[in-house]
Amino acid sequence: MIIIADSGSTKIDWRIIEDTNVTQINTGGFNPYYNKQELLEKHAEEVAKTISRESIKSIYFYGSGCSTETNYKIVTNALKKSFPNAFCFVYHDLLAAARALFGNESGIACILGTGSNSCLYDGVSVVENVPSVGWMIGDEGSGIYIGKLLITDYLRYTIPDDIRAIFENEYNLNFETVLNEIYTKNNPNNFFSSFPPFLLKNIDNKYCYDLIMRNFDDYFKWQISKYTDFGNEPLAFVGSIAYYFKDQLFDWGKKNGLYIKEIMQIPMDGLIRYHSK
Repeated sequence: MIIIADSGSTKIDWRIIEDTNVTQINTGGFNPYYNKQELLEKHAEEVAKTISRESIKSIYFYGSGCSTETNYKIVTNALKKSFPNAFCFVYHDLLAAARALFGNESGIACILGTGSNSCLYDGVSVVENVPSVGWMIGDEGSGIYIGKLLITDYLRYTIPDDIRAIFENEYNLNFETVLNEIYTKNNPNNFFSSFPPFLLKNIDNKYCYDLIMRNFDDYFKWQISKYTDFGNEPLAFVGSIAYYFKDQLFDWGKKNGLYIKEIMQIPMDGLIRYHSK
C-alpha cells in the first residue's frame, strides 16, 4: 500500500492506494513555514487510524513550502511518527503539478489557482522555475490577479456602465467601500480572490471575457515566455482558475498558436496515474 498526499495551507488531500483500490481522506492543511510539526503529526495520525499503518510501504507527500532541507525533515519526521515502516518522499507542490500533468514527458506545467506558478519539466524533474513573486507584485494568471484587474478597472471607471451596475448591485460596493476593503481590512488578497466567480457568471459579456484573456496574456508575458524554447514545449494547466475558465484558456491558446495538452482541476488523479506505474 502507498499513500499520496497533496498538501496546501488549508487542506491535505490524502489517497491510500492498494492495488486498484483508492481511498480518499481529507484533513486540515499544513505548511512547514507557518505551522509546527505537531500539526502534521495530528493530521497523519487521523489517516493512520483508518488503516493498518504497518502495511504502508511508501508515502509521497507534495506540499507548499517543502523545497528546503529543513522543511523536508519536518515533514518526514512528522509522517514517521504514524508510519514508522514507510519510506517517505517529500516534494514541492510544483513537482506534483508537473508529474500530474506530464507524467514522464516534458512540458511547461502551469498552476492557475488562487495564486499562480509554473515550471519547465523535463519528464523527471523541474529544470526551470520563473518566480511568481507573490500576489502583491505578481501572481499573474491567478484568481487574486483577476480580482486586482477587475478592481483596478472599477476604481478607474473603465468598466462599461452595464457590467459596473451589475457588479455594484451584486456585491453592494461603491468607490469608498472598495478602498476600505483594500487599505483598512486584513487580508486584502482574500477580497481580490473573491471575484472570479462574478466574471465566470458574466463571461458572455465582452468586458468580462476580455479581462480573462488579458489575465492570460499577462501570465504568458511574465511566466511562460521566460522559459527556454517555450514555443516548442506543450503547456498543461492545473488549478481552479484554469479549470473553470478552460474554454477561455483554450481560446487564448489557439489565438496565440500555443498547444495546451491538458487542463485539470486538481493534480491528484494525475499523481495516482504517475505513482501507480
